Amino acid sequence: MTINTNGITYSVNDFVADAKRIIISKGTSNTGLQVIATYLHKLVMEGGDLTMQGKEMQHHNNLPGRRLYEDPDGQFRISIVYFAPDKPTPVHSHYRWGAECVISGQERVTVWELTNQDTESQTAKLKVLSDRYIKRGETQVWLDPPKNIHRQWAHGDESVCLIIILGGDGSRQHEFNLEDSTYQNVS
Repeated sequence: MTINTNGITYSVNDFVADAKRIIISKGTSNTGLQVIATYLHKLVMEGGDLTMQGKEMQHHNNLPGRRLYEDPDGQFRISIVYFAPDKPTPVHSHYRWGAECVISGQERVTVWELTNQDTESQTAKLKVLSDRYIKRGETQVWLDPPKNIHRQWAHGDESVCLIIILGGDGSRQHEFNLEDSTYQNVS
């Protein structure tokens, strides 16, 4: 697929180069991820129609998505994902860090920290770190475990579309049940 580059002043390739540079210089601490999120914002504003770039993929929520980049060394992947209104994802964690920027719609995202975990009984205590609504151009980051447990969904009547960068291959690690404080391994 040929992409019309009119209006693109900052490309996915530019973002990839910047993300790699930031990871080398600042790491994936909160500081480094906030800088990466700043460049995600720039990509949303200057990268053209990201929803037409990359390769089609099916997201775990059965909504279409796009893979914009997958690092050959497994450092990170970049995707366009959609979340449906009033259908929250399970409370889940990934093996690694992440950052996102809203392209369209509005998202509610809650992030927890794992404060206590019993692997034998598969129970966990979680503490809310943030619960916020984000809209076009706004960003959210989550750190490596134990501060990367989150749930997200579209707020309002329309789906939300985001660009997301996930460390590693982006795999989910656990899903958490808030009602009985249990969790299960996903992969």
